[in-house]
Amino acid sequence: RYLLTLTARADGSSRFGSDNKWGTFPSAAIAWLVTNENFAESWRAISQLKLRFSAGLTGNQDITPYQSLARLAYANYNFNNTLVGGFAPSSYGNSNLGWEKSAQYNLGVDLALFSSRIRLVGDVYYKKTNDLLLEVPIPYSSGLQSAYQNYCSVENKGYELGLNTQNLTGTVNWTTGFVFSVNRNKVLSLGPGVTEFIPIDPSNVPRPSGIVRVGEPLGSFYMYQTDGLFQEGDDFSQSPLAKTGPGSQKYKDVNGDGAITQAGDRTIVGNSQPKFLAGLTNTVSYKNFDLTVFLQTSYGNKIFSNTRAELEMGNGYTNAYYTLLNRWTPTNTNTDMHKAAEDPSPTLSDRFVEDGSYLRLKNLTLGYTLPARIASKLRLKNARFYVTAQNILTWTNYTGIDPEVSRNGQDVLNSGIDNSIYPSNKTILGGVSISL
Repeated sequence: RYLLTLTARADGSSRFGSDNKWGTFPSAAIAWLVTNENFAESWRAISQLKLRFSAGLTGNQDITPYQSLARLAYANYNFNNTLVGGFAPSSYGNSNLGWEKSAQYNLGVDLALFSSRIRLVGDVYYKKTNDLLLEVPIPYSSGLQSAYQNYCSVENKGYELGLNTQNLTGTVNWTTGFVFSVNRNKVLSLGPGVTEFIPIDPSNVPRPSGIVRVGEPLGSFYMYQTDGLFQEGDDFSQSPLAKTGPGSQKYKDVNGDGAITQAGDRTIVGNSQPKFLAGLTNTVSYKNFDLTVFLQTSYGNKIFSNTRAELEMGNGYTNAYYTLLNRWTPTNTNTDMHKAAEDPSPTLSDRFVEDGSYLRLKNLTLGYTLPARIASKLRLKNARFYVTAQNILTWTNYTGIDPEVSRNGQDVLNSGIDNSIYPSNKTILGGVSISL
């Protein structure tokens, strides 16, 4: 009836500094199988009821090797008008670089009803991560622009639900699986006296598009808010751009000081964190045929389309989006697309932040299993033929190639940025599974 699990482990990693290579990670879990109690014997509808609680500390070492070491890189320098090759510092050592640690608390319930035809799993959790492994800006006077540090703390809290049902049995079998999760993320603290910083973007995005700020979620987009286009007769002095004229992008004066400045008028215009994630799987079998359909969805997350930011410049140096066909001209002033000119609107703004919500038919599989008598004649225990299609349909308002954006992999500071990533493949695969 009562379950108790205690574990502890110590791990060392060569990726960390000489003074901080080791970490100790304990965990504990308890559970109460309520349906094994005597008073639960009369519960006819409830097949199983388990209450559980767990707490533990885990570590993360997912950084590129050698970040704790001082390194050199090849560089050129001009000595007396002669270009001379040599080596210069490319990173500073950090002997204290150590484990990123997460303390998580989880309260859950497992419930099975009607001879386990309905199974429900629910969890509520709180997770606090300290000493995040981040590449953070450092003063340019150091000779470098960034360094890996154990820098800040964040929290994640939310809940997860899983529901599995056996809808039909007999000649036709039908089962359904549904998962639903909600997570809320927030930055709790940064370094001493620091309340925000602009993260280093390792991609080709030429201008900072995000911010890490205490009290806000990671993946926040920090940009100007657009306010239409300049027209003939407008006051162009409020634009932060040197080449502003009729047809240029106009930005909101957020702080009301009569000027558009980076310090005063950029705001958080969204973030890459979804409001919820969900998935639905249905499996139906009839005689020797089986069909599985899997749908997944993400709702409420934003995507910064750097692809649009680059291809809607209209400067003639790159390919252009079709949207530039509706650009501002003296005869086409009723439009939201700026004029085509030499880099007329390079400033990042909410114009390029889009709703990344989507519903995707992730997997569709149709199978046929040979009858046992035919399989035995072929000296087979079992033979199943199948066709699987993946990513075949997507419903979304996002204008990019693929709303499943993960441009920087594990880089949570720059998540939700679409920089012309390679999209998810649409695949159709046929095969046979044989047991001898």
